[in-house]
Amino acid sequence: MLHEVLLALSGHPSPLFPATGPSGRSGDALVDKDFPLLSSSEAALLATVGKLASLHRQIRDHASRIVSQHPSTICRAIAASLLRTHLARFREKILDVERQILTKDTAIVGAYNIVPLSAVVGEFDDWSRRMEWYWNLACFIQPLDSRDATKPDQATGAGVIDHLRSELQTGFPDIETAATELSCVADKAWLKQVSVWLLYGLLPSHGAEDFFVTVQESSEGPPSYVLRRELLPKFVSRQTGSSLLFVGKSLHQVKQHTQASSASQIAHGNEDAALLNAHLQSLTSLSFPLIPAAFSTTISSIRSSLSQKVLQRLLPPDDIKLVLSTFRQILLLDRGEFAVFLISEAQERLDARRVEHGRYMQEPSGRDLRGVMMKEGEVNESLSRTWKALTSLQTEDLEDDVLDFARENMRLEIDKGRAAARPSTSDGTALDAASLSSTSFNDLLFPVPTSLTMHIRSPLDLFISRADMDRYAALNAYLLSLRRAHMRLSNLWRESGSRRAAANPPRLSAEAKQLAHSRSTSQRKVWATCSAAVFLLSETTAYFEGELITSSWDTFYSWATSQHHDPETLGRAHRSFLAALSYVILLTDAAYTRALRDLLTHIDALVALFGRLQRLQQSSSLGVGGTDFLDDEEAEVARDLDRSRKRVDTALKDVVARLRQLDHERLGAARYLQLDTQESGFEVWRGGGVDRLLMKLDFGRMAGGEEYIV
Repeated sequence: MLHEVLLALSGHPSPLFPATGPSGRSGDALVDKDFPLLSSSEAALLATVGKLASLHRQIRDHASRIVSQHPSTICRAIAASLLRTHLARFREKILDVERQILTKDTAIVGAYNIVPLSAVVGEFDDWSRRMEWYWNLACFIQPLDSRDATKPDQATGAGVIDHLRSELQTGFPDIETAATELSCVADKAWLKQVSVWLLYGLLPSHGAEDFFVTVQESSEGPPSYVLRRELLPKFVSRQTGSSLLFVGKSLHQVKQHTQASSASQIAHGNEDAALLNAHLQSLTSLSFPLIPAAFSTTISSIRSSLSQKVLQRLLPPDDIKLVLSTFRQILLLDRGEFAVFLISEAQERLDARRVEHGRYMQEPSGRDLRGVMMKEGEVNESLSRTWKALTSLQTEDLEDDVLDFARENMRLEIDKGRAAARPSTSDGTALDAASLSSTSFNDLLFPVPTSLTMHIRSPLDLFISRADMDRYAALNAYLLSLRRAHMRLSNLWRESGSRRAAANPPRLSAEAKQLAHSRSTSQRKVWATCSAAVFLLSETTAYFEGELITSSWDTFYSWATSQHHDPETLGRAHRSFLAALSYVILLTDAAYTRALRDLLTHIDALVALFGRLQRLQQSSSLGVGGTDFLDDEEAEVARDLDRSRKRVDTALKDVVARLRQLDHERLGAARYLQLDTQESGFEVWRGGGVDRLLMKLDFGRMAGGEEYIV
């Protein structure tokens, strides 16, 4: 019987244990009750042996399936370790017990060469708990009902690593030892995958579907790499995960760059080989199981050395300065003539379209802009003419690198519902801290939504993401809409016939003088409203662009150019700057942006109605089209204009009222956007505030509750 027991424990079939139960689970192992000369106590002892033997067979068979079927190389490595190391120790224990019996070791063999069954079973007491744990681990990796490798209920490599680390927290030394050994196996298998990515910028050839980096195809350009955080072990921090993505993606781009330039490859070949060896030594020096702090430090050092020795030649400081200067001068409107030319070109384009369709006199003025459809070519033509106008201002002996770069890379596109933003190497946490208001301003320059954006070419996408450009496009549309409304209102003074007549009074009859005086008197409230709106827009624009944007940008630009930062750190700081800037110029406040959008819309209607009234008055003075008809239409347009004026008045008060609410809400810590800047080391500019803008408006009698229209 002893031979049967030992054979059964080794995983062989035995008549002592004919049944394993219908479910195949370890607890269902049974002893043959019909076996002759078997006492109840012996049956109880044999039941323990049968359970252990059944566990051995099931772990062996299930682990073999995992090794051959599981898509994760980490899970396969753990299963292989169970088979080759841990179950092998169990079999060695069986051989050791057999050796003790054959050599008649007194520790197990009693008098008269009798071997008590209890002594044999007692030798395997420590293995019952351990085998149960092995079996539970195997079922965690691949449940019994998941024999198909494509089923989603299988564990991932990261999930198994996290599970093993949680199993280390136990009071049983044998379980802790087993969990530690298997954690080492899992971490080594995972680090092998990571090393291929960190050293060569390549995805693993086996188990790529279980890797935390995947390739995302894009119709707009080359494929991009995306970080899948659910496939990262929990001991890897968010920052370290972003660094892992950044290093691999950077190596991939460096490889493409050197392949395109054979001279660069020859010049820097030895330097790159030395850097590769240094990174390899850093990874091989890690102990197992991986210590999170040591692993994060190693990845951080690899990222830093890569940035200082490789990425600096791929992304030199001069290129960074050029891109940042383009953002400042063009997208943030530091070059004011760009905004003036673009707004003028857009308005001329719209006026030309209205003339083509005969809309000056036939279409109701309240729909002056709506209903005018624009084509992609017309929008691009407006931007091209703007570039030409800016080029004409250049002197022959002075090159404008910013203008040349912007003209080559920037596009004014009709927004047709862009798909989700293409991820970059950074995770964009700073952007998430200050979500933009849902109110859009990109359909005020043209009657269709347009976005002024820049095509991000490699290697600039190392620190600039698609989300950054979307943020810049929103900021640009916001600032342009303020400039445009201010320009349109200011132009009313230049285009108004009554103003020109006041400067050069013509010789009129008494009746004509009375009519001109009546018209001038009726328009006084309109001029007062326009004056109030111009004041609010001019003070708001001057405060935003002259103080907030200038100070914020100077702080960021001086930090970015004072020393060479690695692209990931620069990208994080850049996103922090954008988030803080969006917050301080109130683009993140939904209530304010809605009130401002209503004001700008009403100003457009007011300007359109005023222009229509001016044309009707001129036609009436010339006697074109019938005086009675023109007088009736003039009266109707005048009433529409007065209603539009009242809407602008209300919108002005709503904007100022919301500013006052924000002044009460943004007190203390809420005055500035709270950002985690430890990862980048960049501190955003902290200044300005709604109270400073309100002081400027109060000085101009824009206080809420006061009548500012005389």
